[in-house]
Amino acid sequence: MYTEIEYLKSIASEIAAKPCERLSEANHHLSVEAGRLEKAVIHDLLAIENFTQRDTFHFNTLSKLVNICDLLFEANGSVTADVQTLLDLMSAIRKVVPSEVRPNLKLPKGFIALERESLVKAWENYSVVMQKHQINVKLIDIAHIPFRRFAEDGHALYWSDCTWLKGYQAKLDILDWEDADCNSPSEALMSLLIGRDFNDDRFYIYCKKYIQHRTKAIAGKRNKLVEYAECEKLVLQDTQVDVPSFDGHANPVSARLVKWIREEIDFVETHERERAYAKFEFKWNVETIASFFKLLWDHKVFGKVSLEPLSEQIAANCSSVGKDEFQATTIFSRFYVKDAEVIKAVEKILEGMLNDVRQYLR
Repeated sequence: MYTEIEYLKSIASEIAAKPCERLSEANHHLSVEAGRLEKAVIHDLLAIENFTQRDTFHFNTLSKLVNICDLLFEANGSVTADVQTLLDLMSAIRKVVPSEVRPNLKLPKGFIALERESLVKAWENYSVVMQKHQINVKLIDIAHIPFRRFAEDGHALYWSDCTWLKGYQAKLDILDWEDADCNSPSEALMSLLIGRDFNDDRFYIYCKKYIQHRTKAIAGKRNKLVEYAECEKLVLQDTQVDVPSFDGHANPVSARLVKWIREEIDFVETHERERAYAKFEFKWNVETIASFFKLLWDHKVFGKVSLEPLSEQIAANCSSVGKDEFQATTIFSRFYVKDAEVIKAVEKILEGMLNDVRQYLR
């Protein structure tokens, strides 16, 4: 079979040596040999029962035909009738066992050229819809990357790139922007890209910054940890098992995001202190606060509570300017402080409160 493919290559080499001839009509010898080779290859493929042998034969044959097709395409820089003959030949052979096409099969340059125009138009429609739904401009640009690779020259593209993009398009076509199960159309697009394992570094970085923006707006250590856990849950829910990655040589985007989120959670748990937003912030120091509450306790203002539990409640619910947290043992030890400055501070407040109360009794 390799000899027969070499004969086809020799015909293509002769055609390529005389560019700009017979662009609209395929070379007769090339067409005849391509037709004969198609029947022979399909016959041999169907006769091979061993999967490994069939897969190897299938891949090697298609790879050699890709090289011949590229030879013809490069001669004129366009999809001539001869190039189309080779593309049709490869399509027929590929369809015999479509499930066995290797992801690393290089795409013919003629195939990329034919796909380019339709992909450019498809992206124009998608981008209009995204702009209409006010998707973040940076995210739109990132979502454009897979289409842009086909639109620009200089990219080595493979069968896996084609199948990934087709799957991506299929998801974009059915995405319900209005009623997506997300907080916004932007999050709906991010969810789609995570589900398709778009593991390009630019998308990974965008997701990190998006999560950082969400968590930065959250007050309190516990609430921030909950928000990180919520982000991790969303990433895991969007992750689909056995979906081919955009970049087969890089780690899945969901795995990278989950790892990063968990490291952020560990950092917050270890190093960040709970901010006292729910506490009463006094202008007094700890001694004055303890003395004031001790007076309230002495005058039976509280229910049945001893001083030790009371000190824990004060520590949990009170703070001072410049000091968010008190130890319960510190509060308890200050209950019996008789410092004159402390007593004067409490007396001043109590006198003012007493005067206010008496005004209502006059």
